[in-house]
Amino acid sequence: MNKYIALLKSVGEEVEEEVSLKVNGLIVTCFAGYCPNKICVGNEYPVVFELMIFNDYEVEEVESKCCGVERIENGFSYWVKGRLCKGEIDCGIKFSDEILLSDYGYLDGKFVRVKVDRIDVEFLEE
Repeated sequence: MNKYIALLKSVGEEVEEEVSLKVNGLIVTCFAGYCPNKICVGNEYPVVFELMIFNDYEVEEVESKCCGVERIENGFSYWVKGRLCKGEIDCGIKFSDEILLSDYGYLDGKFVRVKVDRIDVEFLEE
């Protein structure tokens, strides 16, 4: 997994595991499954991300060469858009997924979008 330094923008009021982070110019609202230390809004933390897809994969080639994340409504779901390379999609954050390599290898090198149910973040010990 790729490690990043993320700025904590907010923590959910209703769901405390809901965190909004700024990484490489992207703002993502994630589910914080692991957080070994107390975190404070406005501070930066080392993190790793993981895509969570609970049912069928929705992957499609796109003509546009734009990269990024597009939140679907107000939940945790996103369209992740970027270049697919060896099972890793680079949208400004690199996400690896074995299914993208095994089932969608024919899209290698192309720009795609992948629908994800949520993006999990793990805060690393400093």
